[in-house]
Amino acid sequence: MIFFIKYYFYQNFKKLLIFKMKKLFNPDTSFFNNYFDKGLYLLAWRISVVFIFIFIIIAFFYSFSGFAAVLPSILVFLVGIFCLLFLHFSKKIKVVFWIYAVSGTLLAHYAMNTALNLTHYVDFLWIMVCIYIAFVGLGRKVGVSFILFNALLLGFFFFFTLNKHIEILQPRTNFELIGEFIEVLFALFVVSYLTYQYLLFQSYSKKELEFAYNELENQNELITIRNNENTLLMKEVHHRVKNNLQIITSLLRLQKNTLNPDVAEKFDEAINRIMTMALIHSKLYQSNDLSKVNIESYIKDLVNEILSTLSSNENIATNIYSNYNSIGLKTIVPLGLLLNELLSNSFKHAFKNNEKGEISIEITTGNEIDFTFKYSDTGTWKEKQSPRFNFGLELIETLTSQMDGNFKRKESSYEFNLKNLDIDYTPLKSYSEQVLL
Repeated sequence: MIFFIKYYFYQNFKKLLIFKMKKLFNPDTSFFNNYFDKGLYLLAWRISVVFIFIFIIIAFFYSFSGFAAVLPSILVFLVGIFCLLFLHFSKKIKVVFWIYAVSGTLLAHYAMNTALNLTHYVDFLWIMVCIYIAFVGLGRKVGVSFILFNALLLGFFFFFTLNKHIEILQPRTNFELIGEFIEVLFALFVVSYLTYQYLLFQSYSKKELEFAYNELENQNELITIRNNENTLLMKEVHHRVKNNLQIITSLLRLQKNTLNPDVAEKFDEAINRIMTMALIHSKLYQSNDLSKVNIESYIKDLVNEILSTLSSNENIATNIYSNYNSIGLKTIVPLGLLLNELLSNSFKHAFKNNEKGEISIEITTGNEIDFTFKYSDTGTWKEKQSPRFNFGLELIETLTSQMDGNFKRKESSYEFNLKNLDIDYTPLKSYSEQVLL
C-alpha cells in the first residue's frame, strides 16, 4: 500500500516537474505579431534559463579554487537572472542580446587575464558563444565587430598573459579536473543548444513563411476573382451608360426635327457634348484598362463623329499626333469637351463652303503631370463673333481652368498648357517654407 502511495506521488511530481519545465522554457509570446520577434524572444529567454542553471553548478565547483575563480561564474549567474527578469517585464530582445554578448566577452577575458592558476580552455568556447549570440541576436555587422574585438583581446592574452599563466599553472587535482571537464561539457552543450535553437528558429520561420505565402496566395487568388468580377461589372456599367447617353442623343435628334433652326442648332451642340461623353464610356468598356482611354484613338473617333453630325464636307483632313498613350477618366472628360468645342467651332465657322482644309491636333508631354495641347485649322473664319461663339469661348476657358491650365490663342490656333488630373501631385515647398514649418 505504501509503495503504491509513493509511486502515485512520484508520478504526479514528475508530471508537475515536466509541466513546469515546459512552461519555463516556453514563455508566452502572444504579444508579438512578428514570428521573427517571437523566435528571438524564445531564444533569448531559453539562453537565460540555461545560463542560470549551468553557471550555478559551475560556481559550485569553482568555489573550491578561490574567489577569483568563482567570481566570473557568479556574475554570469546574476546576469542571467537579470536578463530573464528584464526580458519578462520589458520585452526588449536586442538589449538582452547586447548584455550577453558584451558581458560574456568581458567576463571571459577578465577570467583569462586574472585567474592565472586555472586552465582556460573553456573560455575560448565561451568567447565563441558570445560571438554566436552577437551574430544571431544583433546581426552580421555586430557579429563581425565582436570577432575583431575578441581577436584584439586574445592577442593581448597571448602576448602579455599566457607566459605568466604557464609559469603559475600547477597540476590540477582530480576535483578541479572534474570541475573543468564539466564546464567544458557545459560549454559544448551551450554551443550545441544554441545551434539547435537557431535551426529550430529557422525551421519555425520557414513554416511561418510558407504559411504566410499560402495565405497571401489564397488572398491574391480571391482578389483576382473579385477584380475580374468588378472589371466585368464596370464594363457593363460603362456599356449601359453609353447606351443611355445614346438614347438621350436619339431623343434629342427626334425633338430637334420639330424645332426652328436656331433652337435646333442648340440641340446639335448639346447632342455633340453628350456624344463626347458617350464615346468615352464606349472606349472604356472596349478597353482592358477601365481607368484610361487611348487618347489618339479617342480623338480620331471624336473627329469622325462630329464631322458626321455637323458637316458633310469630305475635303477636311485631320492630322493627329500624341506622345501621350492614354489619359485617365478625370482628364479625358474635360479634354474631350474642350476638343468637341474646338472642332464644332471649326466645322461651323471655318469650313462653311465645302472648301478644302486641314485640322491639326497635337498632344505632347515631357512628364506625367503636365501636357501641351495644340489645336489649329486652315479654314477661313468669315463669320463675326456671335453670342454663341462667346459662350463657346467661355466654355473653353472654364474647361481649361478645370484642368489647372492656361491657353494662348492666335486667330484659329490654340495652345493649351494643362495638368493631368489623374495624377496626384504635391508642389515642393521652398526651403524657407520648410524651415518655417
